[in-house]
Amino acid sequence: MKKFLFTALLAVASLLAFNAQAGDKPIAASELPAEATNFIKQFAPATVTAAAVDDDFFRPDYKVFLSDGTAIEFRHNGKWEEVKNHNGIPTKVIPAAIAKYLDANYKGVAVTNISYDADDLDSYEVKLASRIELKFDRNGNFLMMEYDD
Repeated sequence: MKKFLFTALLAVASLLAFNAQAGDKPIAASELPAEATNFIKQFAPATVTAAAVDDDFFRPDYKVFLSDGTAIEFRHNGKWEEVKNHNGIPTKVIPAAIAKYLDANYKGVAVTNISYDADDLDSYEVKLASRIELKFDRNGNFLMMEYDD
């Protein structure tokens, strides 16, 4: 019962957050691009509690909230752009080269945010629970580290 109540409250809060953002229109999970739907399956047993589209004139972007607290942003084609969860992101959604680097250098430290920026030379930015931010190139090669104070 507690799990159901938590999920229902999360869904309501997610919908309110989506409506507060200009341009975001709530949609059904079935309206997401196929690639986004396939990516979301990696978070099972978590399910979609809310989804929205920011349908600007040129191409829509999608936002999804999952029942485990994960928030995911997708580009128009369904490729993920950012994944957030303060409890940690599953290793299986992190590119293999980056996951290997993290395992070797930050074993046991949760990844709370990963983003992919196609406009910044196809780079990845990873934020750890320890407040360390790491940047990787498109191949998962480590570039730099910062500390977020």
